[in-house]
Amino acid sequence: MGLFKKKQVKVETLTAEKIIMEQLNSDDDAYVTDLARQMMAGSPLILNFERLHIDRANKVIAFMSGVVYAISGHIVEINETTYLFGNQELYQDGSVEDWLRTNLN
Repeated sequence: MGLFKKKQVKVETLTAEKIIMEQLNSDDDAYVTDLARQMMAGSPLILNFERLHIDRANKVIAFMSGVVYAISGHIVEINETTYLFGNQELYQDGSVEDWLRTNLN
């Protein structure tokens, strides 16, 4: 052990850099559960339900809404078929609002 320690630099990743965008083609339970786990771990999800039958889309939206509620997260309707799901830290660094403003206007 030396007298001088290397200073560890912690690099913070902006929330917007973790966004996962998916065009859902399936309501497979394992697939949807994996997406929910990624959201709970800090990756916001932008999910488009346009290709799913309405009943299957409603199933996924209901499941994701339950997960979001359980973790005190956020849901934002981007348009009629696209939603943003995120954990409670979704807006903490301000990068998601900037991303939405830049990419959706």
